[in-house]
Amino acid sequence: MMETLRVQLEAEKARKVREQAMKIYGHSKGSISKAMNRALDDWLAKTDAKKKKLTVDSIFGIASKVKIASVSKARKDAVYSMGMGKAGRHVSD
Repeated sequence: MMETLRVQLEAEKARKVREQAMKIYGHSKGSISKAMNRALDDWLAKTDAKKKKLTVDSIFGIASKVKIASVSKARKDAVYSMGMGKAGRHVSD
């Protein structure tokens, strides 16, 4: 399904878009739409990748500020709360 999206561009940018679209897709109807769809697909992929990268980076940034002792204590607490002993086995084993 296609939808119309109206945008305003600077005159020089609009001229360059038309020029490049016609070079790549020809002078046929829809060449600007094809070019804009391709450009927006690329832009969306880049912004999604940045968002994912920022999420991973922020996790590592947060983790780098945690003291090792508190991580070890938290891990031990988690292991014991799951019913596992030091060797990683269930206490009931």
